[in-house]
Amino acid sequence: MCAWRRPYRDAFRVYTGFIAVAGTVFALVVATMIATHWRSGRVLPVAGVGGFLGVWLTLAWRLHRTALLVGDAGVRVRWLLRTRTIPWSRVSRFRTAPDVLVRERLWIVLIDGRMVRTPVQRASGVFGSVLSDGGTWLRGSRYDTLLDALTGEMRSHGVTPGG
Repeated sequence: MCAWRRPYRDAFRVYTGFIAVAGTVFALVVATMIATHWRSGRVLPVAGVGGFLGVWLTLAWRLHRTALLVGDAGVRVRWLLRTRTIPWSRVSRFRTAPDVLVRERLWIVLIDGRMVRTPVQRASGVFGSVLSDGGTWLRGSRYDTLLDALTGEMRSHGVTPGG
């Protein structure tokens, strides 16, 4: 089994974790209330509440887990709706390029020339806020340090960047 780790510090996980845990506690309270006050004939509202909580909790936990991870098996890109694992042997290099609504996003360039989008982006530090340097939004030097760390990971797994 491969141990996956973030090659960057993610202080924003405290906030997303709080939202996910609070949602789980709320769902348990609502489920307990429904179970103790169940009346026949009230299935539709119960199903609606249950469906809403299920979707909301799934999205909250997936948002909490969104990340770029590295391990011996390769690079793992976790998004809200999809997780993709790319073996080191298929990675050519990492590069920064624009994306929809984002000026600078981190991309994984595969050996066949295709690019895989990651959730990591270079933040501009809007209003100088500390919150603009959290999660997968990294400011200047932290973003550059991540690029260097990813290149080092490639070399440590026997892959020559750009080769």
